[in-house]
Amino acid sequence: MRCGFATSSVPWLGVVLIVLFVETLQDGVTIPNYVHFPRGNPYVGIFVAIAIPLDLRGPADVFFSMNFESSYPLPQNQTEFTYPPIIGSTTRQMIYRFLESKINSYGFPGRQCLQRAVCEATEYTTRNYGVLGDIVHILLTPSTTKKESNMTDFVDAERFAREQGNCKKYRENCKLSILNLISKVTNKFKGY
Repeated sequence: MRCGFATSSVPWLGVVLIVLFVETLQDGVTIPNYVHFPRGNPYVGIFVAIAIPLDLRGPADVFFSMNFESSYPLPQNQTEFTYPPIIGSTTRQMIYRFLESKINSYGFPGRQCLQRAVCEATEYTTRNYGVLGDIVHILLTPSTTKKESNMTDFVDAERFAREQGNCKKYRENCKLSILNLISKVTNKFKGY
């Protein structure tokens, strides 16, 4: 007993598939690109979640998570691209304002806590910590971008950490350490 397709039916299968996916227009034949430009109302979404394990010493693992989500419409065809791109107009000041308002919504002083985070990111290096370390370094190092108005507080916090080597001044203004939420600095050799 034989299973499968007969050799002579394989070329016909290809022809049937081509006919199903090809649209015939007055000017000729075109193959629509449904992957790049889907029909309907196409959107692309970005969802980022930061999960922090809580030490409750119970039978289950419990995490505190903060979710950030955004949706962007995709173009219907190649004539709908916009220039300059939206991402090009995003500034560090806009990102910092967003983070400040998010921190404020949790009941902490947003600007002071963000200054503390900038100072601590400079005090404790984030190099060699993979992608997350690179993102933290890029985000919390204001001196790496062009000078923007209303950013001197953050540049001063970075400079203070470089010159003084500690962030005690900024720890007094904000009790929340954003970097401690995602990592913890410990001395591995303590007790040896």
